[in-house]
Amino acid sequence: MTVLCDLDGVIYRGATALPGVPDALHRLSRSKVAVYFITNNSTRTPQATAEKITRLTGAPVEASRVFTSSMAAATLLEESDSPVLIVGEDGVRAAVSDAGLAITEVPAKARAVVVGLTRSFSYQSIAGAMDAIRNGARFIASNNDPTFPTERGLAPGAGAMVAAIAAATGAKPEVAGKPNEPMRELIRSTVGDHAWVIGDRSDTDIALAAGQPGWRSILVLTGVTSGEEATGSGADFVVADFSAAVDLVIERLEAS
Repeated sequence: MTVLCDLDGVIYRGATALPGVPDALHRLSRSKVAVYFITNNSTRTPQATAEKITRLTGAPVEASRVFTSSMAAATLLEESDSPVLIVGEDGVRAAVSDAGLAITEVPAKARAVVVGLTRSFSYQSIAGAMDAIRNGARFIASNNDPTFPTERGLAPGAGAMVAAIAAATGAKPEVAGKPNEPMRELIRSTVGDHAWVIGDRSDTDIALAAGQPGWRSILVLTGVTSGEEATGSGADFVVADFSAAVDLVIERLEAS
């Protein structure tokens, strides 16, 4: 059995693991469940993301078990898209470099623009991306989540940056992250056709599972979705938190 876990709002909030998560991950490990982590947060590399999970939960995680929206965005790029203008952080830069494409800081040279979450977003970020896109560069978004949960509450997500650039250019981006096909295909190529998806957003995590026969979804209420909002989410199951989701997965595994 394979479990695909979202991170922000499911495993942790900011720099704090959510209650019950370390024990729940340990129980999954004892049950011989293959656990992968899928995130639309584009700021970190898979290695840095794996290190954060391990640091906060105590569960050893390898980078090969992490899928990010930056990785999905890089699968859309072709040789003809080089060089690439980046509006994002280390995760986007590493994914583009790993795909073998050059990175430029000069909008006039860019053949593609890849936008992810960046905490240094500015007027100049919009202006540079606008110049490149209006000059014919492809417009690729790691994801379009408007917010993400932190220990202090909701913070602006990559979707806020993407929306600003889209408004300035009038262009519609190609979106790579959950629940879109580039992310689904990236995951499917590794985990196959049967999995449980555990997440906190109906429009990303639950929609990702809904588009793949053989994947079932569990919505948890520790992130951006409240109990009232869970009604009509399309999730196969709605539970309080990650620990309850793991209980459900193990119960189904033992009954099979």
